[in-house]
Amino acid sequence: PIPVKEKPQLPVPLRSLLGMNLFRLRTERGWTQEDLADEADLHRTYISKDEKGTRTVSVETVECVVAALEIDVRELFFVDK
Repeated sequence: PIPVKEKPQLPVPLRSLLGMNLFRLRTERGWTQEDLADEADLHRTYISKDEKGTRTVSVETVECVVAALEIDVRELFFVDK
């Protein structure tokens, strides 16, 4: 039998981490969810669900958000200790 590997324990689940950072980066710019959605060419509900961590975010969505915010992708997954 093949041994089952345990998932690594992260300090914060990635969905939550992405959501917290997305909220922070958006509000630092004074943007609403609709502003970010317009800049990223996404629907506003995507931004809302991504910030809440209730949606599985696609790589394409990450690319759109990174381009709209003009940031390095690592900023979405930054852990502030």
